[in-house]
Amino acid sequence: MMSWRLHLTNRTISDVHILEGDPLLLAAWSRRDRVAYYELETGTPLEERVFRPPPDRRASDWQDFISELKAPNGTVLPFFQGMMFDTYLTDDGRMRLYYEGGAQLYLETEGREIALEAEESEDLRAIALDRFLGLSAALDDSAHIHLYQQHIHVGRFNLGLSPLTELRPQIAIARGGGSIFVTDGRQIVLTDSSGKPRRGLDAHYFVNKMDCSPGGNFLITSDVDTGVIRVYDGADLTLLFQRFAIDLLAHAVQVQLLADLPPVKVAPNALTIDNQGVIAFALSGVLCVTHTSHMDALPRPQALL
Repeated sequence: MMSWRLHLTNRTISDVHILEGDPLLLAAWSRRDRVAYYELETGTPLEERVFRPPPDRRASDWQDFISELKAPNGTVLPFFQGMMFDTYLTDDGRMRLYYEGGAQLYLETEGREIALEAEESEDLRAIALDRFLGLSAALDDSAHIHLYQQHIHVGRFNLGLSPLTELRPQIAIARGGGSIFVTDGRQIVLTDSSGKPRRGLDAHYFVNKMDCSPGGNFLITSDVDTGVIRVYDGADLTLLFQRFAIDLLAHAVQVQLLADLPPVKVAPNALTIDNQGVIAFALSGVLCVTHTSHMDALPRPQALL
């Protein structure tokens, strides 16, 4: 696959999504209401959209707005950041998870909205939605994870994490909820829909961004201090590949005539990976799509004979 880069904006790109479909697309958000679409393979720009959501999701035109949250290839967007609340969507768009701040979390299915309980919690610091089965996960201010199977509260579980005020915790869920990755910024824990930790990793760096591939076979992180991107085996958290983000970007083909590189010490502000090892990330306002084959492979531990 071709590795490419382009300068999208002088602002910081807040998020990137690799969207399945025909063709494969990259969605890049330059503002909370503005998204640009590119062909994942070539970086060819397709279109740019600005969304104008109704102020109240209970208004009659809210469902019309939700139907607009689709990419040019027909794929439903996974997330929309509104002024008053955030919206997470399943693959078919029929289930929506709304977060209004604090511990206010709501699930809408078939036009019915239900508040999700988060007892013993004053604030939810990280949220994720499985786009296939509708499993929701939320990390509270005590670093306990709440799991919900649709509107049913499965439980509140202690993963042994410690919240840090200077770092934002994150959750990434593989399709079907078989793998749930959680980080407090220093530790990474792999669990599943049972809430029981399966693997743990003490990172020797501060985790800036984290995501997993849809199938859960890859976990990707970035380092807040050095900008190094690391890719782990999603089954056992073994480190597979790593490289400085700025090096990956510098070696990518520039699909514009004129564009500046971001500062050397900038850490990725958006990051994702797909099942084939295709990586998309943003440094400030510059997009880059690359592949694990362009990274440094780490030797895997071998059993002694």
